[in-house]
Amino acid sequence: MRIYKAANYNEMSRMAANILSAQVILKPASVLGLATGSTPLGTYKQLIEWYEKGDIDFSEVTSINLDEYIGLSSTHEQSYHHFMHENFFDHINIKPGNIHLPDGTATDLEKECKDYDALISDTGGIDLQLLGIGTDGHIGFNEPSDAFEPLTHVVNLTDSTIKSNTRFFTDEEDVPKSAITVGIKTIMQAKKILMIVNGKNKADILKEALYGCITPALPASILQLHPDFTVIGDEEAFSSL
Repeated sequence: MRIYKAANYNEMSRMAANILSAQVILKPASVLGLATGSTPLGTYKQLIEWYEKGDIDFSEVTSINLDEYIGLSSTHEQSYHHFMHENFFDHINIKPGNIHLPDGTATDLEKECKDYDALISDTGGIDLQLLGIGTDGHIGFNEPSDAFEPLTHVVNLTDSTIKSNTRFFTDEEDVPKSAITVGIKTIMQAKKILMIVNGKNKADILKEALYGCITPALPASILQLHPDFTVIGDEEAFSSL
């Protein structure tokens, strides 16, 4: 485990972007596991800036997103499809056919989960997985549970996750109550994992995830076992350490 403390959110984002860009420069055909939410926005913004300067080329990159809400079409403004295109994909030269997210509107969700796992396997696996962490310790939408879910699956979101995501919707009632998410085994099979964390509200759960017991009740704790795991956080996120 490697831990880097940044002074603030902007510095954290630049440090994370440095690691992602180095991955792509060293291996242009990298498979990147990508995350949504407010935390990686600065990282994506920095990568776009470097792309526009000609410093990085995404033309051979394949992206695998962690999750998607069930019931939201790809054009819905709060879908993760829309989020990724608006905040990243539409501003770089990644090929549309190399962009992959689960389909939250699939009629057969069990088949969609199996197909998504097969797709990841067919790419050769994820070279670098970008993660955030929820206030309850979830990664992707792998919520606290009695067991680690290994593969892509449908999950009912916890009240804390729904409440946290309300800020993106008009009303809490509008927040989807379930999602498709890549499983813990798939995340752990990534060759490298990069977690970014900011804010005082993540400080206590980050401490438990990094130094507490490894338990499915705190999904991020499993990352302690990964052989190439890097954490970058701002001062507030590390304030409990």
